[in-house]
Amino acid sequence: MSNELFNVPIEPTVLKWARESIGLNIDEVVKKLKGVTTTTIEEWEKKNGKANLAFVQIEKLSTIYKRPLSAFLLSAPPKEAPLPKDFRTFPSDEKKPLHSKTYLAIRKARRFQYSIIELVKELDESSKKLSIKADLSVNPEILAEKIREQLEVKNFFSFTSFNKEAVLDEWIKILENNGILVSQISITKNKEIRGFSLINGDIPLIVLKRADATAAKIFTLFHELAHILLKEGGICDLRESDISHEKFCNHFAGAFLVPKNELLNHSVVKANKQIGEWPESLLADIAQDFKVSREVILRRLWILGLTTKEYYLYKHKEWESEYKEPFRRGKRNEIKICIQERGKRYISMAFDAYERKKIDRMVLSDYLGVTSDKISKIKESI
Repeated sequence: MSNELFNVPIEPTVLKWARESIGLNIDEVVKKLKGVTTTTIEEWEKKNGKANLAFVQIEKLSTIYKRPLSAFLLSAPPKEAPLPKDFRTFPSDEKKPLHSKTYLAIRKARRFQYSIIELVKELDESSKKLSIKADLSVNPEILAEKIREQLEVKNFFSFTSFNKEAVLDEWIKILENNGILVSQISITKNKEIRGFSLINGDIPLIVLKRADATAAKIFTLFHELAHILLKEGGICDLRESDISHEKFCNHFAGAFLVPKNELLNHSVVKANKQIGEWPESLLADIAQDFKVSREVILRRLWILGLTTKEYYLYKHKEWESEYKEPFRRGKRNEIKICIQERGKRYISMAFDAYERKKIDRMVLSDYLGVTSDKISKIKESI
Protein backbone atom coordinates (compact mmCIF):
# COMPACT_ATOMS: atom_id res chain seq x y z
CA MET A 1 0.00 0.00 0.00
CA SER A 2 1.44 3.39 -0.95
CA ASN A 3 1.87 6.16 1.61
CA GLU A 4 -0.79 8.20 -0.18
CA LEU A 5 -3.43 5.49 0.48
CA PHE A 6 -2.30 4.63 4.01
CA ASN A 7 -4.51 6.43 6.55
CA VAL A 8 -3.58 7.01 10.18
CA PRO A 9 -6.03 7.94 12.99
CA ILE A 10 -4.81 11.08 14.79
CA GLU A 11 -6.11 12.62 18.02
CA PRO A 12 -7.69 15.99 16.99
CA THR A 13 -6.34 17.83 20.04
CA VAL A 14 -2.82 16.76 19.05
CA LEU A 15 -3.31 18.25 15.58
CA LYS A 16 -4.52 21.52 17.08
CA TRP A 17 -1.63 21.60 19.57
CA ALA A 18 0.93 20.97 16.82
CA ARG A 19 -0.46 23.86 14.77
CA GLU A 20 -0.81 26.33 17.62
CA SER A 21 2.61 25.46 19.06
CA ILE A 22 4.23 27.03 16.00
CA GLY A 23 1.88 30.02 15.92
CA LEU A 24 0.09 29.23 12.66
CA ASN A 25 -3.58 29.89 12.02
CA ILE A 26 -5.63 27.58 9.81
CA ASP A 27 -5.49 29.86 6.76
CA GLU A 28 -1.68 29.89 6.94
CA VAL A 29 -1.62 26.09 7.02
CA VAL A 30 -3.93 25.88 3.99
CA LYS A 31 -1.45 27.97 1.99
CA LYS A 32 1.35 25.55 2.86
CA LEU A 33 -0.62 22.29 2.56
CA LYS A 34 -1.77 22.04 -1.04
CA GLY A 35 -5.11 20.44 -1.85
CA VAL A 36 -6.62 20.99 1.60
CA THR A 37 -9.31 23.52 2.52
CA THR A 38 -9.95 25.48 5.69
CA THR A 39 -13.02 23.32 6.35
CA THR A 40 -10.92 20.15 6.10
CA ILE A 41 -8.48 21.30 8.78
CA GLU A 42 -11.32 22.51 11.00
CA GLU A 43 -12.89 19.03 10.71
CA TRP A 44 -9.57 17.37 11.55
CA GLU A 45 -9.30 19.41 14.76
CA LYS A 46 -12.87 18.84 15.98
CA LYS A 47 -13.09 16.90 19.24
CA ASN A 48 -15.40 14.16 17.95
CA GLY A 49 -13.31 11.05 17.55
CA LYS A 50 -10.16 10.49 15.52
CA ALA A 51 -9.07 12.40 12.42
CA ASN A 52 -8.04 10.00 9.66
CA LEU A 53 -5.20 11.48 7.63
CA ALA A 54 -3.26 10.00 4.77
CA PHE A 55 0.31 9.26 5.82
CA VAL A 56 1.61 11.65 3.17
CA GLN A 57 -0.49 14.44 4.76
CA ILE A 58 1.03 13.70 8.17
CA GLU A 59 4.49 13.89 6.63
CA LYS A 60 3.67 17.32 5.20
CA LEU A 61 2.22 18.54 8.51
CA SER A 62 5.33 17.26 10.27
CA THR A 63 7.41 19.52 8.01
CA ILE A 64 5.07 22.52 8.38
CA TYR A 65 4.70 22.24 12.17
CA LYS A 66 8.38 21.27 12.70
CA ARG A 67 7.41 18.23 14.76
CA PRO A 68 8.62 14.61 14.42
CA LEU A 69 6.19 12.09 12.95
CA SER A 70 6.01 10.38 16.34
CA ALA A 71 4.41 13.52 17.84
CA PHE A 72 1.29 12.94 15.72
CA LEU A 73 0.78 9.51 17.30
CA LEU A 74 0.43 10.90 20.83
CA SER A 75 -2.84 10.17 22.61
CA ALA A 76 -2.97 13.73 23.98
CA PRO A 77 -0.98 16.97 23.66
CA PRO A 78 2.15 16.93 25.83
CA LYS A 79 2.35 19.22 28.82
CA GLU A 80 4.59 22.17 27.99
CA ALA A 81 5.69 25.24 29.89
CA PRO A 82 3.66 28.32 28.90
CA LEU A 83 5.21 30.88 26.59
CA PRO A 84 7.20 33.64 28.28
CA LYS A 85 5.08 36.70 29.05
CA ASP A 86 4.75 39.01 26.06
CA PHE A 87 6.15 42.43 27.02
CA ARG A 88 6.18 43.84 23.49
CA THR A 89 5.01 47.44 23.44
CA PHE A 90 2.95 47.78 20.26
CA PRO A 91 -0.07 50.08 20.54
CA SER A 92 -3.08 47.91 21.42
CA ASP A 93 -4.52 48.20 17.90
CA GLU A 94 -1.22 47.08 16.33
CA LYS A 95 -0.43 44.08 18.53
CA LYS A 96 0.88 41.30 16.32
CA PRO A 97 0.92 37.56 16.99
CA LEU A 98 4.34 36.02 17.42
CA HIS A 99 6.02 34.89 14.21
CA SER A 100 6.35 31.11 13.75
CA LYS A 101 10.13 31.59 13.73
CA THR A 102 9.88 33.00 17.25
CA TYR A 103 7.97 29.92 18.45
CA LEU A 104 10.78 27.79 17.01
CA ALA A 105 13.39 29.96 18.74
CA ILE A 106 11.60 29.46 22.08
CA ARG A 107 11.49 25.70 21.49
CA LYS A 108 15.20 25.64 20.69
CA ALA A 109 16.06 27.75 23.74
CA ARG A 110 14.09 25.42 26.00
CA ARG A 111 15.96 22.43 24.60
CA PHE A 112 19.24 24.14 25.48
CA GLN A 113 17.92 24.93 28.96
CA TYR A 114 16.78 21.34 29.57
CA SER A 115 20.08 20.00 28.19
CA ILE A 116 22.27 22.04 30.51
CA ILE A 117 20.11 21.01 33.47
CA GLU A 118 20.75 17.38 32.41
CA LEU A 119 24.49 18.09 32.15
CA VAL A 120 24.56 19.60 35.65
CA LYS A 121 22.95 16.39 36.95
CA GLU A 122 25.31 14.16 34.94
CA LEU A 123 28.32 15.99 36.34
CA ASP A 124 26.81 16.23 39.84
CA GLU A 125 27.58 19.94 39.91
CA SER A 126 25.79 22.74 41.66
CA SER A 127 25.15 25.84 39.60
CA LYS A 128 26.17 29.18 41.09
CA LYS A 129 23.22 31.57 41.40
CA LEU A 130 22.74 35.28 41.93
CA SER A 131 21.47 35.76 45.47
CA ILE A 132 19.80 39.13 44.83
CA LYS A 133 16.15 39.26 43.78
CA ALA A 134 14.07 42.32 43.02
CA ASP A 135 10.61 43.76 42.60
CA LEU A 136 9.33 46.90 40.92
CA SER A 137 9.54 48.90 44.14
CA VAL A 138 13.35 48.68 44.12
CA ASN A 139 15.36 51.61 42.76
CA PRO A 140 16.98 50.31 39.52
CA GLU A 141 20.08 52.45 40.16
CA ILE A 142 20.67 50.82 43.56
CA LEU A 143 19.88 47.34 42.22
CA ALA A 144 22.38 47.81 39.37
CA GLU A 145 25.09 48.79 41.85
CA LYS A 146 24.37 45.72 44.02
CA ILE A 147 24.50 43.38 41.04
CA ARG A 148 27.77 44.91 39.83
CA GLU A 149 29.19 44.26 43.29
CA GLN A 150 27.97 40.66 43.37
CA LEU A 151 29.38 40.02 39.89
CA GLU A 152 32.61 41.75 40.95
CA VAL A 153 32.58 44.08 37.94
CA LYS A 154 32.48 47.51 39.57
CA ASN A 155 35.25 48.79 37.29
CA PHE A 156 34.55 46.70 34.21
CA PHE A 157 33.55 49.73 32.13
CA SER A 158 37.12 51.01 32.30
CA PHE A 159 38.45 48.31 29.96
CA THR A 160 38.30 50.67 27.01
CA SER A 161 40.83 48.70 24.98
CA PHE A 162 38.20 46.00 24.40
CA ASN A 163 36.07 46.19 21.27
CA LYS A 164 32.32 45.68 21.64
CA GLU A 165 32.45 42.05 20.50
CA ALA A 166 35.03 41.24 23.18
CA VAL A 167 32.97 43.10 25.78
CA LEU A 168 29.84 41.12 24.86
CA ASP A 169 31.79 37.86 25.15
CA GLU A 170 33.12 38.92 28.55
CA TRP A 171 29.68 39.91 29.87
CA ILE A 172 28.27 36.57 28.69
CA LYS A 173 31.12 34.71 30.40
CA ILE A 174 30.47 36.59 33.65
CA LEU A 175 26.74 35.79 33.61
CA GLU A 176 27.33 32.14 32.68
CA ASN A 177 29.79 31.83 35.57
CA ASN A 178 26.95 33.03 37.79
CA GLY A 179 24.44 30.41 36.68
CA ILE A 180 22.70 32.18 33.79
CA LEU A 181 22.83 30.57 30.35
CA VAL A 182 23.06 32.92 27.34
CA SER A 183 22.11 31.95 23.80
CA GLN A 184 22.30 33.93 20.56
CA ILE A 185 19.84 32.56 18.03
CA SER A 186 17.79 33.64 15.06
CA ILE A 187 14.51 34.85 16.57
CA THR A 188 12.61 36.58 13.77
CA LYS A 189 13.33 38.45 10.56
CA ASN A 190 11.75 41.71 11.69
CA LYS A 191 12.30 43.97 14.69
CA GLU A 192 9.26 42.89 16.69
CA ILE A 193 11.46 41.01 19.20
CA ARG A 194 14.94 41.80 20.48
CA GLY A 195 15.31 39.04 23.04
CA PHE A 196 13.59 36.92 25.65
CA SER A 197 14.29 35.14 28.91
CA LEU A 198 13.19 31.82 30.41
CA ILE A 199 13.15 31.22 34.14
CA ASN A 200 11.69 27.70 34.24
CA GLY A 201 13.99 25.23 35.95
CA ASP A 202 17.10 25.81 38.02
CA ILE A 203 19.11 27.59 35.31
CA PRO A 204 17.59 30.74 33.79
CA LEU A 205 18.32 31.46 30.15
CA ILE A 206 18.69 34.73 28.21
CA VAL A 207 18.23 34.71 24.45
CA LEU A 208 19.70 37.45 22.27
CA LYS A 209 18.71 38.09 18.67
CA ARG A 210 21.72 36.90 16.68
CA ALA A 211 21.20 39.45 13.87
CA ASP A 212 21.27 42.47 16.21
CA ALA A 213 24.21 44.87 16.35
CA THR A 214 26.65 44.04 19.16
CA ALA A 215 25.82 47.14 21.23
CA ALA A 216 22.13 46.25 21.02
CA LYS A 217 22.87 42.71 22.23
CA ILE A 218 24.80 44.08 25.21
CA PHE A 219 21.82 46.18 26.28
CA THR A 220 19.35 43.32 25.69
CA LEU A 221 21.52 41.04 27.83
CA PHE A 222 21.06 43.22 30.91
CA HIS A 223 17.46 44.13 30.14
CA GLU A 224 16.71 40.39 30.26
CA LEU A 225 18.84 39.97 33.38
CA ALA A 226 16.47 42.44 35.05
CA HIS A 227 13.52 40.22 34.07
CA ILE A 228 15.28 37.28 35.70
CA LEU A 229 15.90 39.31 38.87
CA LEU A 230 12.18 40.13 38.86
CA LYS A 231 11.55 36.36 38.59
CA GLU A 232 9.50 36.87 35.45
CA GLY A 233 10.86 35.82 32.07
CA GLY A 234 9.50 37.65 29.06
CA ILE A 235 9.54 38.39 25.34
CA CYS A 236 10.76 41.93 24.71
CA ASP A 237 11.14 44.41 21.86
CA LEU A 238 12.94 46.98 24.07
CA ARG A 239 11.03 49.93 22.63
CA GLU A 240 10.70 52.96 24.87
CA SER A 241 7.75 52.10 27.08
CA ASP A 242 5.66 53.20 30.03
CA ILE A 243 4.88 49.55 30.87
CA SER A 244 6.22 49.20 34.41
CA HIS A 245 8.27 46.03 33.83
CA GLU A 246 9.86 47.26 30.61
CA LYS A 247 10.56 50.71 32.04
CA PHE A 248 12.24 49.10 35.06
CA CYS A 249 14.31 46.70 32.94
CA ASN A 250 15.45 49.45 30.56
CA HIS A 251 16.45 51.62 33.52
CA PHE A 252 18.34 48.78 35.20
CA ALA A 253 20.24 47.86 32.02
CA GLY A 254 21.33 51.45 31.48
CA ALA A 255 22.35 51.93 35.11
CA PHE A 256 24.32 48.68 35.11
CA LEU A 257 26.22 49.41 31.90
CA VAL A 258 26.68 53.14 32.50
CA PRO A 259 26.89 53.82 36.25
CA LYS A 260 25.72 57.27 37.30
CA ASN A 261 28.93 58.49 38.93
CA GLU A 262 31.18 57.24 36.15
CA LEU A 263 29.03 58.97 33.53
CA LEU A 264 28.81 62.28 35.40
CA ASN A 265 32.58 62.24 35.90
CA HIS A 266 33.34 61.44 32.27
CA SER A 267 35.42 64.24 30.74
CA VAL A 268 33.02 64.82 27.82
CA VAL A 269 30.01 65.07 30.14
CA LYS A 270 31.77 67.37 32.61
CA ALA A 271 32.72 69.72 29.77
CA ASN A 272 29.24 69.81 28.19
CA LYS A 273 26.67 69.58 31.00
CA GLN A 274 24.67 72.55 29.71
CA ILE A 275 24.45 71.39 26.10
CA GLY A 276 20.91 69.89 26.21
CA GLU A 277 20.71 68.51 22.66
CA TRP A 278 23.81 66.37 22.54
CA PRO A 279 25.42 66.01 19.09
CA GLU A 280 26.04 62.47 17.88
CA SER A 281 29.80 62.96 17.83
CA LEU A 282 29.91 63.58 21.60
CA LEU A 283 27.49 60.73 22.31
CA ALA A 284 29.66 58.42 20.19
CA ASP A 285 32.78 59.41 22.15
CA ILE A 286 31.12 58.57 25.46
CA ALA A 287 29.51 55.39 24.10
CA GLN A 288 32.88 54.14 22.90
CA ASP A 289 34.31 54.31 26.41
CA PHE A 290 31.38 52.45 27.97
CA LYS A 291 31.02 50.03 25.03
CA VAL A 292 27.33 50.73 24.57
CA SER A 293 25.23 52.47 21.92
CA ARG A 294 24.74 56.22 21.61
CA GLU A 295 21.12 55.67 22.57
CA VAL A 296 22.03 54.09 25.91
CA ILE A 297 24.19 57.12 26.71
CA LEU A 298 21.49 59.59 25.68
CA ARG A 299 18.89 57.75 27.74
CA ARG A 300 21.17 57.89 30.78
CA LEU A 301 21.70 61.63 30.22
CA TRP A 302 17.93 62.10 30.08
CA ILE A 303 17.39 60.10 33.31
CA LEU A 304 20.11 62.17 34.99
CA GLY A 305 18.50 65.44 33.87
CA LEU A 306 21.08 66.41 31.23
CA THR A 307 18.74 66.30 28.23
CA THR A 308 15.00 66.27 27.59
CA LYS A 309 12.62 63.37 27.06
CA GLU A 310 11.52 64.94 23.77
CA TYR A 311 15.07 65.00 22.41
CA TYR A 312 15.73 61.44 23.55
CA LEU A 313 12.54 60.12 21.88
CA TYR A 314 13.37 62.03 18.69
CA LYS A 315 16.81 60.40 18.48
CA HIS A 316 15.46 57.01 19.58
CA LYS A 317 13.15 56.92 16.57
CA GLU A 318 15.95 58.05 14.27
CA TRP A 319 18.30 55.29 15.46
CA GLU A 320 15.84 52.36 15.46
CA SER A 321 16.94 51.13 12.04
CA GLU A 322 20.56 50.79 13.22
CA TYR A 323 19.97 47.92 15.66
CA LYS A 324 20.38 45.24 13.01
CA GLU A 325 23.82 44.17 11.89
CA PRO A 326 24.47 44.72 8.17
CA PHE A 327 23.67 41.59 6.18
CA ARG A 328 26.75 39.63 5.20
CA ARG A 329 26.32 36.98 2.54
CA GLY A 330 28.64 34.05 2.97
CA LYS A 331 28.99 30.40 3.83
CA ARG A 332 27.16 29.28 6.97
CA ASN A 333 29.69 28.90 9.79
CA GLU A 334 28.39 25.91 11.77
CA ILE A 335 31.11 26.14 14.41
CA LYS A 336 30.44 29.81 15.17
CA ILE A 337 26.67 29.26 15.23
CA CYS A 338 27.03 26.30 17.60
CA ILE A 339 29.07 28.40 20.05
CA GLN A 340 26.71 31.39 19.79
CA GLU A 341 23.58 29.28 20.26
CA ARG A 342 24.73 27.08 23.13
CA GLY A 343 27.32 29.26 24.83
CA LYS A 344 30.83 28.32 25.95
CA ARG A 345 29.77 27.13 29.40
CA TYR A 346 27.21 24.69 27.97
CA ILE A 347 29.76 23.38 25.45
CA SER A 348 32.50 23.06 28.09
CA MET A 349 30.16 21.06 30.32
CA ALA A 350 29.23 18.77 27.42
CA PHE A 351 32.91 18.07 26.73
CA ASP A 352 33.54 17.56 30.45
CA ALA A 353 30.74 14.98 30.59
CA TYR A 354 32.21 13.21 27.55
CA GLU A 355 35.77 13.18 28.92
CA ARG A 356 34.51 11.82 32.24
CA LYS A 357 32.68 9.08 30.29
CA LYS A 358 29.27 10.24 31.50
CA ILE A 359 28.10 10.42 27.86
CA ASP A 360 29.34 8.85 24.62
CA ARG A 361 30.38 10.61 21.41
CA MET A 362 26.94 10.21 19.85
CA VAL A 363 25.27 11.94 22.80
CA LEU A 364 27.96 14.65 22.74
CA SER A 365 27.20 15.21 19.06
CA ASP A 366 23.50 15.52 19.94
CA TYR A 367 24.21 18.03 22.73
CA LEU A 368 26.30 20.14 20.33
CA GLY A 369 23.89 19.78 17.42
CA VAL A 370 26.65 18.94 14.94
CA THR A 371 27.94 15.88 13.14
CA SER A 372 30.77 13.95 14.76
CA ASP A 373 33.42 15.30 12.38
CA LYS A 374 32.81 18.88 13.66
CA ILE A 375 33.35 18.06 17.35
CA SER A 376 37.12 18.60 17.43
CA LYS A 377 36.80 21.97 15.65
CA ILE A 378 34.30 23.16 18.26
CA LYS A 379 36.62 22.17 21.09
CA GLU A 380 39.48 24.11 19.46
CA SER A 381 37.27 27.21 19.20
CA ILE A 382 36.14 27.60 22.81
